Amino acid sequence: MHGWMKSNEITHDRLVEAVELSHELLGAETVVLMTIPFSNNVLTVEDMNVVNRINADIRDIAQGWHLRNSTGVKYVLVQEYGAYLNHIIWSNAKHIGYNVSAPLTMTEEMFDLEGPTFLYDRLETGKQWRPSIAQVCSEQNWLRTEKAKCHRNYLISDGMHICPETLAARYGVAVACLLGCVYNRKSGVDNQQQHDEIDLRACERECNEQFMSVMPVDDSWIDSNTELASFATS
Repeated sequence: MHGWMKSNEITHDRLVEAVELSHELLGAETVVLMTIPFSNNVLTVEDMNVVNRINADIRDIAQGWHLRNSTGVKYVLVQEYGAYLNHIIWSNAKHIGYNVSAPLTMTEEMFDLEGPTFLYDRLETGKQWRPSIAQVCSEQNWLRTEKAKCHRNYLISDGMHICPETLAARYGVAVACLLGCVYNRKSGVDNQQQHDEIDLRACERECNEQFMSVMPVDDSWIDSNTELASFATS
């Protein structure tokens, strides 16, 4: 389950329908799709495999959207929210004593391989949706005697919802950056569609690498009246 939908209900066709409805109901021409993160709704490795399938679908839809001609939505971009939460969880896990890799050195495949070694170590709350210790706890010392509760961190309060005062800034800036990939770039002519698509994906990648991660924000972005847009370097 993810939120109020079961994971097996989030199909390719329903994702496409959601994008198209955003134009029909709201007039949207640009849509940003978030990838799904690990959460307390992901109970098993098999559940995580389904999440990975959905995220692969999201990326495929975005990358192939420019080939669709009969839609009011012109651009679909991906916000790598799942990767962001991985970076946060791995950083916290390392902080509280788990033997895990540094997230900035890892690939998506490495997260998938290392995750099962600690993500399913959960608080023993007696409830169905038990949070991962690496997600919600700020320390492990007391866990030797009691695993029903812990001193909570200020990152992910319950295994599902982030603490906005701590983590939402990067989320918001990433959305602004991704929208800037569309609206703050020079318009191309019709025969430059393929080149524009390459530039768009390069810009999307740079936004996600900078903001949907624990990568330190470059000083040039801070207190410099920088517009929240990203441009491909090529």
